[in-house]
Amino acid sequence: AGPPDNIADAQRLAGYRDALAAHGAMAEQVVAGDFGEQSGMAAAASLLAGPRPDAIFARNDLMAIGFLQALKEAGLRVPADIALAGFDDIPISRFVDPPLTTVGVPIAELGRQAVECCLEMLATGAAAESRTFTPDLVVRASCGGGNPDRPDSRPMKGDAQHDLRTV
Repeated sequence: AGPPDNIADAQRLAGYRDALAAHGAMAEQVVAGDFGEQSGMAAAASLLAGPRPDAIFARNDLMAIGFLQALKEAGLRVPADIALAGFDDIPISRFVDPPLTTVGVPIAELGRQAVECCLEMLATGAAAESRTFTPDLVVRASCGGGNPDRPDSRPMKGDAQHDLRTV
């Protein structure tokens, strides 16, 4: 997880929990982090001290990359031993080994629309408005399933056999 006062991270946690509930997935364990690679590595050490999970969802790609490094150092294989996914689809995510499954958000579009909204508010005095963006699941090798050429594939169905953890 990211910092406790981060609104975006709180929304990611809510979405994660909703997905677990919708698919009847088992245990959830949340480990605090700070969105950096080192906190991903620390989270890996924490989670690997107990029963090994089947899958990890890191709430940003940098923590997932730190987690990936810690798994390699522990002699574990991704996705054969643990499936891994991140969030943000940062450019380096496709170049790590294995390439990271991630949730992509339209960062440039978010920024463009935020600036447009601010300019409109300044020019017209209009009230702020809320806009919702739909993220894309970008399936790559780290989750162990799906077609990496089809970002719309959803390989993990979240059946009760999966023990999902989030960092």
